[in-house]
Amino acid sequence: MIRTGLVGAGIAAATFGLASPALAADLSVNVGDGTIKYDDSADSFCAQAYNTEGQRIVEVKLVPVSQSGPSPTWQDKNNSYGHPGATCRSLATAYEDTRYRADVRTYWAERGTWVNRGSFYFYS
Repeated sequence: MIRTGLVGAGIAAATFGLASPALAADLSVNVGDGTIKYDDSADSFCAQAYNTEGQRIVEVKLVPVSQSGPSPTWQDKNNSYGHPGATCRSLATAYEDTRYRADVRTYWAERGTWVNRGSFYFYS
């Protein structure tokens, strides 16, 4: 009886310890010509082109993967275009724990071409 109780208590404790926490997580990535960052506590996704070596642009397209939600596309241009800070979009209206894909490409005038930087996944 005692052994069964201890085994049951151990299973309950293990189950509680393995319970899934909220899936939301921050993201911060260098994408070659700038950075992208998702701040879960602010529900904000930002792109910032580096303010060095001429004109640079970071373009982001957010795509909800696991359920419907906002899907903005925007560009951040650096200080060569008169915009030295980051450009952000809110995901405050997304359902909690929605899985997103951020498709990113960048431009650098000295190179003269757009470069696909890949897809990055995160949870809102």
